[in-house]
Amino acid sequence: MELVRRAGYDDDHATFRDSVRRFVADHVGVELDRWRTEGRFDVALLADAGEQGFLGTTVAEEHGGAGVDDPRFPAVLVEELARSGATGLALVVARQLGVVIPVVAAHAKQTEDAARWLSGLAAGELVACVGVLKPDATASAVPGAAVADLFVLADAERVVVVTGDVVTIEATPLLGGADAAVANVTVDPAVLAVAPTLDSVDQLYGALDLWTSVVSLGAARAALDLTVDYVQERAVFGRPLSSFENTRFRLAEAGAELAAAQGLLDGALDALASDGLTPELAAAVRIVSERVHDAVVDQGMQLHGGYGYMREYPISHAFGDARFVRVTASGASEPRTAVAAALGL
Repeated sequence: MELVRRAGYDDDHATFRDSVRRFVADHVGVELDRWRTEGRFDVALLADAGEQGFLGTTVAEEHGGAGVDDPRFPAVLVEELARSGATGLALVVARQLGVVIPVVAAHAKQTEDAARWLSGLAAGELVACVGVLKPDATASAVPGAAVADLFVLADAERVVVVTGDVVTIEATPLLGGADAAVANVTVDPAVLAVAPTLDSVDQLYGALDLWTSVVSLGAARAALDLTVDYVQERAVFGRPLSSFENTRFRLAEAGAELAAAQGLLDGALDALASDGLTPELAAAVRIVSERVHDAVVDQGMQLHGGYGYMREYPISHAFGDARFVRVTASGASEPRTAVAAALGL
């Protein structure tokens, strides 16, 4: 249960969450082990989600969406995917809905390509990913790159969108995020030279930080729920593990920290809804969310004892996924730089 009522969420969000939760239960849980083995989620899932209207809530009606300018609806979808254990898929969807769609939507009225892409993204017919390019025009460990049709790429000065036919993909294994279809991306510098600039780098980094945080806290909530269930079922010296004071207090601390981080994130989503989100706030949310994610998963591993290292226990996947989220995010931006600058440092 939630310790506090989440600000900004109403009955419409609750109804949407119920629908998403049923969809995730029917389509994700039964396939997750296979996706982890294959190293990628099934892209047909996005078409199913698009058909249900889950992917285009913020997309204008003329492009096949619902036209509801409220980031809490896509946040609900991302949270529920993360809470199902599909952290890699959640990160891909978070970037598609929270980063790619706003970038493409800003240009949908100017170019036919952008309008077509936006409709495809809302319908789940296109998969998009986001990568930050190094000087050699490569981006490492990009979630979703192995199955993507569109690539939003940023270098030191600008953000561009290119299609999959002009990039080279190389699969790369990571600890955690086994369902994320991760790959390294290389693009010809000549292609980048003529690609139009679509967004500012600061806005992209802010969006990446915010939506990484949505994934982190959704996954942290899943890890906490897993651990609470485990300690209630596990008996030690003839008593439930949950009856020991140390267990109860450690999980109480984890729940309190998670609630505090969730409040900060919800405030940032509210700022985004009113066009008041700054890169500094998004960066601060990511710093806090990543630390809480790591702390909650670490506590869960400790309370599972030796069982926590066995792959048949979901907490072991949660542990690897926490590292996966942190590593892929660190490859894109450094949030402490933005916060330090805001402090005048």
